[in-house]
Amino acid sequence: MASYQDIHLISWNVAGLKPTLDFMRRFGGLKEFCKRHRVDILCLQEVKVTSKTLAQGRQYEVDGYESYWACNDGNGFQRQGLNGCATFVRKGLNVEAASCAPLESAELDDEGRCLLTDHGSFVVFNVYVPNSQGGPRLPFKMRWLRALRQAMQRERRKGKAVLLAGDLNLKHRRWDSHWSCLGLDQQDLVRGLESASAEETLQELRLVAFHWQDLLEAFRNKTVTQMETRNSKNGQTFQKFGIWAKPFRSPSPLQTSSSPAEVRIGPPVEDEGMARCSFPVDGVGVDENGTLQMGDTSVEYVLRRKGELSLGELLEGMKKLGGIEITPAARDYLVQRCQPPSVEAVRTWLQELMADADGMVDSFAEFYPEARERFTCWDQYRNRRHQNEGSRIDYVMVDRAFFQAHASPGGGLASSGRLQPNSAAAALDAATFGGISQPAPFNGGMPELEEDEYFAQFRADKEGPSTGIVYTPQQLSDHVAVSLLLRQVPAASATANSQQRSQTQRCQPHLKSKRITDFFGRKDLPPLKRQAVAV
Repeated sequence: MASYQDIHLISWNVAGLKPTLDFMRRFGGLKEFCKRHRVDILCLQEVKVTSKTLAQGRQYEVDGYESYWACNDGNGFQRQGLNGCATFVRKGLNVEAASCAPLESAELDDEGRCLLTDHGSFVVFNVYVPNSQGGPRLPFKMRWLRALRQAMQRERRKGKAVLLAGDLNLKHRRWDSHWSCLGLDQQDLVRGLESASAEETLQELRLVAFHWQDLLEAFRNKTVTQMETRNSKNGQTFQKFGIWAKPFRSPSPLQTSSSPAEVRIGPPVEDEGMARCSFPVDGVGVDENGTLQMGDTSVEYVLRRKGELSLGELLEGMKKLGGIEITPAARDYLVQRCQPPSVEAVRTWLQELMADADGMVDSFAEFYPEARERFTCWDQYRNRRHQNEGSRIDYVMVDRAFFQAHASPGGGLASSGRLQPNSAAAALDAATFGGISQPAPFNGGMPELEEDEYFAQFRADKEGPSTGIVYTPQQLSDHVAVSLLLRQVPAASATANSQQRSQTQRCQPHLKSKRITDFFGRKDLPPLKRQAVAV
């Protein structure tokens, strides 16, 4: 008789497993984390652990869970120890097989970015998708993504449902980025302009459209100079580069100077080349070799269209260089006209993944289509989590038929009772634990992780597991976790063949290590029966 079970999957980019565990250890470690969140499958990315380290000891084992690893051992393009994925599976939830090379390409698999576990009726791809690094690695990223899609299709041909969990390093909807990072050009603005509801907003937008080319010219003629910045708390000074532009319109009718002084735009940056490449109004492309082409959008990949501005650049430029203050109503109108974030080729890949041929579901967007500003990653260096200026780049994607049969929202979105769960205010409240979480000080470093902040993440204690976002504390990673709740999933049975067993063993280098107790205990016990050490 077939048996069924509920499964709670959590996926989390930990940005280095060792420092994350160092913070967690005084609160019970990863074992207590899994217990409080009721985790059945835990997918971690960017663990930054090598096979050699795993083979030297059992410090990353968790009592009650089997673990599988895909490591970067230095055989690929990047140095060893970067990236890395780990999947922890609760004992009792069988794993038929595992593979740390599911893309079937040494170039693509050797960076430790993809780990496959087979659970019988479904498989989980735990992934850390390459970052394009501003463009140079975009061709590699696209080869990697195409190989991932082919690998998932191979599993479907075997009759498996596919789950894709991890840091996908992409956004496909406007709501997946803070509004200041969205892009638009003059045509995006004027298209349907007369549909603006209020006459005052319409007049404001017409003024912005009228001065669009003036702003582009001001950005195009920017200058870069070295400047000194000072930490107001400790007096420490830094040498950086400032970006300056001339106003194209006097902010006040009383100002009649024919040559207004330059105004600094954007934040100071550490690299002169980065400063000169900022505000690239003539477009940016990347050729098939990964070479950036400033002002050329006829190449393989377009990072930024000619004449395009981010909404943040537009608001800052119109205010500082034109004296035009864009109101929230006008800004909201512009957001609706913005292009979705991420490079078009990357966006298209995900859209094809969700089309009929592959038929995958973005589990968060499917359950919470109206949720705003629910991000999973922020710039920690600038305390952006505390303004909730981030991106949603962490996903759990699911084949639609499997999703419809088993997925459940569970406890739903994290939100305090006084706020509407879909609102931006509720998202900010969740990201900061209702104000418990405090910004990092100006003199550097993270604030000490207190008990109330750490334990605020555990909603499952009272509300049960859910599909959505698990707001982990800022000290643990610049990402928070994402989750999926499945109901009544058929249990797997262990039927691996010899090739699959060999592939699975490659994913468990830690089983090669011995403990001191192994030299005194029963030698006839197989390795998988030994007791794990909690972390």
